[in-house]
Amino acid sequence: MKSKNILYIILVVVVVAIIIFLLSNNKNKTQNIDQSVQSESNQQPVANNEADNTEVEMVDCGKSKDPSCFLNRMNNCLPATTEMTAVDDRTKINITILGIENDKCHFQRKIDDTLSLDCYFPKGTLNMDTLDQMFGNDKGMQQIVDEACTIPGW
Repeated sequence: MKSKNILYIILVVVVVAIIIFLLSNNKNKTQNIDQSVQSESNQQPVANNEADNTEVEMVDCGKSKDPSCFLNRMNNCLPATTEMTAVDDRTKINITILGIENDKCHFQRKIDDTLSLDCYFPKGTLNMDTLDQMFGNDKGMQQIVDEACTIPGW
């Protein structure tokens, strides 16, 4: 009976240690994300203020292996560009946020340097789900994409 109690105590200690480890690891990731967002916001002007025509500089987020640069800027419709390669490892895809134009977020997608999609999203609708939808992954956002985007030459 005593060894059974010791076994339960050891099991509880191990479970608590795992929980503490997971919580501290998650906290560190959150702090790192917060620091990267803060450092990026320190590098760029605060916002695209149409009233005084303040221009916000385009940020090249490079290859999209770490998409946090592009996604952070996308959430605020700040100018950014990133490059990807399609699953065939040959087709080059560039996605660019040009900023706010006429109260809409201007987004473009180029495939092999040819404009394939030109979009003007109402504020707050350009997000990860609409981005996924533009690449053919159904996220229930097709109507928003259809209303916001045109295919040049069609």
